[in-house]
Amino acid sequence: MIDAAPEEVRDLFSKRIKLMAPLLKAWKTALKAEDAVDFSGLIHQAINVLEKGRFVSPWKHILVDEFQDISPQRAALLAALRKQNSRTSLYAVGDDWQAIYRFSGAQLTLTTAFTHYFGEGDNCALDTTYRFNSRIGDVANAFIQQNPHQLNKPLNSLKVGDKKAVTLLPDDQLDALLDKLSGYAKPDERILVLARYHHLKPASLEKAATRWPKLAIDFMTIHASKGQQADYVIVMGLQEGQDAFPAPARESIMEQALLPPPEDFPDAEERRLLYVALTRARQRVWLLFSKEQPSVFVDVLKALSVPVARKP
Repeated sequence: MIDAAPEEVRDLFSKRIKLMAPLLKAWKTALKAEDAVDFSGLIHQAINVLEKGRFVSPWKHILVDEFQDISPQRAALLAALRKQNSRTSLYAVGDDWQAIYRFSGAQLTLTTAFTHYFGEGDNCALDTTYRFNSRIGDVANAFIQQNPHQLNKPLNSLKVGDKKAVTLLPDDQLDALLDKLSGYAKPDERILVLARYHHLKPASLEKAATRWPKLAIDFMTIHASKGQQADYVIVMGLQEGQDAFPAPARESIMEQALLPPPEDFPDAEERRLLYVALTRARQRVWLLFSKEQPSVFVDVLKALSVPVARKP
């Protein structure tokens, strides 16, 4: 691990890893005592079994979903399986625009440079969305593709949306927005309130069932919302300063040494996180920002012709 660390952090990483060594030893001892294996240990053991020929893969087809979240270790397991059977074909389904798990070891280049790692193959773009309307799609697409390292993909929507489908709104307008939604949202229409962090859950939502009994409101973090959908989405916390979104880079020496290298485009993963939030909505998205300390994303969205409303 020390040898593989980037040279500029290697000395400090070496000291940190020596501090961590007793914890790592205790963890391994605890696993052994319980006759248990952790998740990365399972993959590590599987790779060893394959490479030593103790198991020969019978599979001709391997399908990996959510491929953009794959880590180098998981990619090594795929490589070991394919090496066992030269007739094996790999089918990967993924979206580099939704890669938001670098903190858990996911390496985006395994998707964006797929042929470099896994060989030449056919590429099929899933270019039609059945969820969000064309206006949400246009804003989200233009926003994410400002990063030239994201794969350039067309995206078509079956529904047309008006210019108000994506709106910037001051963050003191949440209650007023929910009051207004009470007047027209149907009982079976879901409202999703999203934030960068759990603790940014608005206090007024604690009494949502009594204040807005007609509304079906759920709160979750943007990371947790991946795979979810709702008719209306409210994104909280487009702000600088404390609990900023985009979150500032603040990796420890340990993370700098062990995680895949960061991208050179500013706030690349945080942009993808906002893209995920935008694309949870079928009908409308409101982006709530701080008037005192607005997020840098606010000016970017304004430049994409996203309207700013003073009230809902």
